[in-house]
Amino acid sequence: MKRWTALFIHLVFLIGSASHAQAIKPHTDAAKTPAGWSHSLEIYAFALNIRGDSRIGNISTDLNVDPSFIMDHLDMGAMLRLEGIYQDHWGYYIDYSFMELSGDSDAVLDKDLNLLKGDADIRQGVLEAKAFKRYHYHFGSIDYMAGIRWWDNDINANLFTSGGRVDIRKSLDDDWVDYLIGVRWIHPINKQWRFHASADVGLSADTNFTSGILTGAYYRMSHWAELNIAYKSTWVDYDNGDDFAYDTASQGFLLGVVFHF
Repeated sequence: MKRWTALFIHLVFLIGSASHAQAIKPHTDAAKTPAGWSHSLEIYAFALNIRGDSRIGNISTDLNVDPSFIMDHLDMGAMLRLEGIYQDHWGYYIDYSFMELSGDSDAVLDKDLNLLKGDADIRQGVLEAKAFKRYHYHFGSIDYMAGIRWWDNDINANLFTSGGRVDIRKSLDDDWVDYLIGVRWIHPINKQWRFHASADVGLSADTNFTSGILTGAYYRMSHWAELNIAYKSTWVDYDNGDDFAYDTASQGFLLGVVFHF
């Protein structure tokens, strides 16, 4: 995985160096270039699927979570994205999503094949923050990005005996930061539609590899609102070497409303 990360980094800088020679000259028309900051706020829904495996302590499990399971066990969730750009050149974005899930079962088997009851509460939050520099070309704009992705997991699980006493209690509170580089391409199709595609890769001390893609289209509903129809996928292979490992792919379709101000 590290070899692929190094290759991606090399390609980003190679493309950036080669493209500067073909870049369109900066606009000099003040009417076309915003004088200051432009911002947008997106509220979105994500039909999330999670595939992979996880380990808490010495207990490993396969993960196979689909949108219907999440909706059946969701207690709370929110997905927001704030983005700003200065004079259409320097910018940032902050994307935060979290969900709280809870559930119980009366058909859990322990190591001796005794039937137990169990319950679990899970909260996961993911914060992504990036800064970028935008360059304009004849085929659209390219944003060269660098930033972080912060993962925060809080898991509490209990197993009860037939008498209602707690037999096993497991708790986990683990968070980590991955460091990222990436690119984003935005291409106007016509006055109402804009295509967008972005990709990033990264790693950290305990993350062997992480990567993300987001691709879709914006549909302009008015001068201050857009609809975002997209597909998003995030991979991560994390192991703190102690009590938690998380090797998953989270993906699905995304629908958002973007407000410009």
